[in-house]
Amino acid sequence: MHKFIFVFVLLLLFGSAHEAARALNADDKKQIDKQIEDFFMRNPEKLEQALNNMQRYLTQRAQREQEEALARNANNLFHNDSDYSMGPSNASVTIVEFFDYNCGYCKRSFAPLMKVLEENNDVRLVFKEYPILGEASYLASSAALAINDKLKYLTYHSKLMTHQGRISESVIEKTLSDMKLSPQKLRSEARSDKYTLQLSATRQLADAIGVNGTPAFVINGKLFAGALDKEELTQAINAARADLKAR
Repeated sequence: MHKFIFVFVLLLLFGSAHEAARALNADDKKQIDKQIEDFFMRNPEKLEQALNNMQRYLTQRAQREQEEALARNANNLFHNDSDYSMGPSNASVTIVEFFDYNCGYCKRSFAPLMKVLEENNDVRLVFKEYPILGEASYLASSAALAINDKLKYLTYHSKLMTHQGRISESVIEKTLSDMKLSPQKLRSEARSDKYTLQLSATRQLADAIGVNGTPAFVINGKLFAGALDKEELTQAINAARADLKAR
């Protein structure tokens, strides 16, 4: 009887309750309900074990689905010609960062990122403009893309990431002016479909791989949510290298 109860519970847990219930009449259902209740009342550790097993299964399934999503979107993550990057194009380890210029944790990660790039000549960093913290963030990202020059983009990116305080429209305009760039011209160009579509595509990519906040990093196909310090970045890079050697 315990085996039958266990199978019935599994059917309920895995979404086959309709099929299970349809095979039972009203008296059977009442009897099964009572037996299940009595069984778990006498054996609460079995319920805890079943719930733990279910949680482990769901966690593993979510991880597997995320890995599959990352693999499906690898080309857009690592080889999108619209993205700016630092480091060698043939790097063995690639870090993809989803960031917002008004994200304090993104700013906190900036110095460690620059340090690991300086210390590791086999690491590449890809910038994914992912403005999710308001209109000023969107303007900052669209203006960044409209600069359309890698060196100037990196300079602009560095200035905003090291700026103390919130990035506002006035901060963006001053930064561009200090770089001898026209804020008015870039603001106009930033509204073009090209950059609007690029930012929209990045948001869709983030949704597809399970990114819902900033910063988020994808390092050789593994997703890390939240800020990473230098030690954590180094550990992730070394793990990526080890994974490559093991293949």
